Amino acid sequence: MTKQELDGKMLRLQQGDEQAFEDIYNETKRGLFAFILSICRDYYMAEDMMQTAYIRLRTTIASYKVGGNAYAWLYTIAKNATLNEISKRKRETPLNVDEDGARFGTYTLDDDGSPVTAVMNRVLNETERQIVTLHVISGFRHREIAELLEKPLGTVLWTYNNALAKMKKELVKEGYDEA
Repeated sequence: MTKQELDGKMLRLQQGDEQAFEDIYNETKRGLFAFILSICRDYYMAEDMMQTAYIRLRTTIASYKVGGNAYAWLYTIAKNATLNEISKRKRETPLNVDEDGARFGTYTLDDDGSPVTAVMNRVLNETERQIVTLHVISGFRHREIAELLEKPLGTVLWTYNNALAKMKKELVKEGYDEA
């Protein structure tokens, strides 16, 4: 979905069109989930934050300015909700994953079986994971990522290229041939 199409659906949602919300959700859910997961690194928390982001979208749609960047607006809502939740959870008593993981079940980015995802989780820092996820999975352009993360375009490009180099080096080290 283009920015203009999403902007049009946001306008329709402001006017009370329920189908517009369904369209927005279906077109943005995959990329938004990957972005949230890159921030929190917890599958179940990412699911919760997806719900929170879409609830906040519905409750604050009146404040959306038509003609703005709807993707950036939605991703900012999700980012802020996720960072707030992470901050809140830091004040909670953590569980011992080794002891409690079997009882409660856990899911990490490594669990999808992909060596690329496992390496991304292991060797990249949060900013690098966000930039790679936004570009590769969500399809954002580097300029859009820079705007969303409030970083200079050069920094985003540099970080993206360095992250790919780190991942490639680690994959080669682990025995995966260069493609």
